[in-house]
Amino acid sequence: MLKPRSIQSSLNFRDKILSIDYILVFSILILGIVSMFAMYSTDGGEFKYHTNSHILRFFVFTSILFTSCNEYQKILKSNDLDYKFKKAVELFQNEEYVKAFPLFDELLLLHRGTDKAEQIYYYYSISEYEKGNLLSAAHHLKNFAITYNANIKAEECAYLSVYCHYLLSPKYSLDQVNTYKALDEAAIFLDKYPSSIFYNDCLALKDKLKLKLDRKSFENAKLYYTTQNYKSAIHAFNFTLQENPNSSFNEEILFLQLKSYYFLAKNSVEEKKDKRIKDTIIAFNQFKNTYPNSQYLNESKLILKEVKLLRK
Repeated sequence: MLKPRSIQSSLNFRDKILSIDYILVFSILILGIVSMFAMYSTDGGEFKYHTNSHILRFFVFTSILFTSCNEYQKILKSNDLDYKFKKAVELFQNEEYVKAFPLFDELLLLHRGTDKAEQIYYYYSISEYEKGNLLSAAHHLKNFAITYNANIKAEECAYLSVYCHYLLSPKYSLDQVNTYKALDEAAIFLDKYPSSIFYNDCLALKDKLKLKLDRKSFENAKLYYTTQNYKSAIHAFNFTLQENPNSSFNEEILFLQLKSYYFLAKNSVEEKKDKRIKDTIIAFNQFKNTYPNSQYLNESKLILKEVKLLRK
């Protein structure tokens, strides 16, 4: 039977804090301060007490605000599960996911093993996603899609799980464990739902993730070139080309590799110069044949001209 990881008999401290209506509390405080000042006026530099109507207005407004706050507490404490579910759905539909989630959290535990658990778990999982708890949401959305695979929402949840992993993928310069995870999840979705309305969206996510990995590999190799470690740069560029044969950066990689061969030949000792000149010419021909219309073609021709002059 379904046992979501974060189902608990009571709310954790974080969700208790998040469930507080801070706007409401803040409004009460501001209204109280304003009302207290409104009960006085200045006359000749002195504060003078105003009419009793200000006190009445203050208590009317604060009563209304506290009533709204108490209404949510009443829902939380209610033992009427149907009433609690109805109010939770209303909050969900009003996009008040932080308030709705604690209710679904409790209801899911109490309805475990019942027919209603499926519907509650859907709301629970989506609420996690909407709150921005991406790691937890990814887990529960995928779990929902697997456990209730016949549900009309299963495909949507499976895609949202992939999207959560995509959002968890950091910028290219950081560790890419989450990016690889997201790619794996995207591949699973594309294989399982080839006719999905989310197929193209998922494919686009996969391409963006792949581009990020390609860029990381390129930037790592380029670092050797930037630090003038040309021999290591050549090996790093070769490795990148082998690992990512369809990378969007391959044109620039071949060009920088050509330049690395040239600088290596230019700064070479005499006994190694001839071979390195030949390597540069081979690199030029490879670059020209692979990218005959490259934006770097004119510059590469100048490199070829310069390297041939090294023979003299």
